[in-house]
Amino acid sequence: MCSVNDDCTFENDNEVAKDKDLVDTTLCRKCKCYNVDILLNGPSGYCTTCFLIVTSHKFRAALGKSKIIRHGDLVLVDHSGDLNSTVLLHLIKDGMSKSAHKKLIFKIIVLYIDDSIIEKTNEEKDLLQHKIAEEIKGFGFNGYVVSLSQVLNKEDTLDIKPIDEKLSHENKDQLYKILASLSDNTSKTDLIYQLRRKLLLLVAEKLKCNKIFVVDSAADIAAKVLGDVCLGRGAQLSMQASFCDARCADIMILKPLRDFTKQELVCYSKYHKISSIKSVESNIQATSIQALARNFTTELESQFSGTVSTIFRTADKISLKSNIQQRIEDNCVLCDAKLDCALFNNEISAMRAIKISKLVSSEYVNTNSNNEENGDSNCLESCSDNKKYCNNSIECNCENNIKQQITMEDVLRYLCYSCRRIFQNSEILCTLPPPLLFTIQQRIALNSMREKISDFLL
Repeated sequence: MCSVNDDCTFENDNEVAKDKDLVDTTLCRKCKCYNVDILLNGPSGYCTTCFLIVTSHKFRAALGKSKIIRHGDLVLVDHSGDLNSTVLLHLIKDGMSKSAHKKLIFKIIVLYIDDSIIEKTNEEKDLLQHKIAEEIKGFGFNGYVVSLSQVLNKEDTLDIKPIDEKLSHENKDQLYKILASLSDNTSKTDLIYQLRRKLLLLVAEKLKCNKIFVVDSAADIAAKVLGDVCLGRGAQLSMQASFCDARCADIMILKPLRDFTKQELVCYSKYHKISSIKSVESNIQATSIQALARNFTTELESQFSGTVSTIFRTADKISLKSNIQQRIEDNCVLCDAKLDCALFNNEISAMRAIKISKLVSSEYVNTNSNNEENGDSNCLESCSDNKKYCNNSIECNCENNIKQQITMEDVLRYLCYSCRRIFQNSEILCTLPPPLLFTIQQRIALNSMREKISDFLL
């Protein structure tokens, strides 16, 4: 937005700036009084005072424009110890200080998820947790810690501990086996991301938080958008790039740093002398599609400064047709997005094209019919009392004889296309986490009950 002042003249109804404005780039672009201390993308920059004002305003504007945060809301902050997480805590602390012009009116709880599956030893994990605990206490916030393996537990048995207590790694071996059964790093990275998101929602619900803050910056969102397009999650781009991800109706995932560039976060941390606990490598070895998309975005942004903004702003404008009568049974059990694999009335779609192409380009063997002829059943059995899952290759000590069988077709019915691709080269009945299998069992039972009582409904 342009403002007209005395230094501007008009010629043929066009605004022409004086020569001194064209050549003088050493002054702050906001106050035009002090020399540039922080040079961001472009020919001009800010003085230190204006940069801090602009940064604080950008953070407050992201929360204020949405009008989602209410007085007294309890917000769960996802903290991993990297630069984005530390800067977010500092911005929240600064907004809650007495000297702030308008104090932030919500309360926060900080959560650290230990998602280092194989890379670190137990000693390294304990040391990292201790450093994060000291950082959270230094900001004056309450912190909790939970292991990623807890996502394999039931919701009512989550082991959430205060940040300074020793973390339990229950179900760690089971999570190792699930990840080891996946064929490539792309599937492993995607599954870890989806499980981490699931765990955030479960912890927020148990701690009675109705909002979640994640630390995705503009560069992070742009990289995830490109990665999601490659993974077949194009229909989910608006949820990935928007400020609010409301796939779960009760809990919203918010991105207060979505308008911040990486350069702005680095400059902010240098001024306030903020040092992150975890350092993020700039050039990640491209062993997965997600890492390749991040490296591509970072390299392109270094040459063309508008790359990141163009990607995530474009993705933010893409939206699906809203369906008010959307049922929770029509969402994917893993990513909570709308199911995109269901075909209705033989409609032409990309999923139908993929299915036909697969049939005509490969030998199709109906293994299910062969198994039924041989008396075998490719299914997973779940005990109705203790809800423990077992298959034919593992001994089951169930005392109850009433069992419900879940076939592979039942599982695929409640997974979107991209989540199916995660388990494409593995035995999905043995790989899918037990809580998700239990959710599928509940949906099957609910649909069966609807069919039975449909004749009696007016």
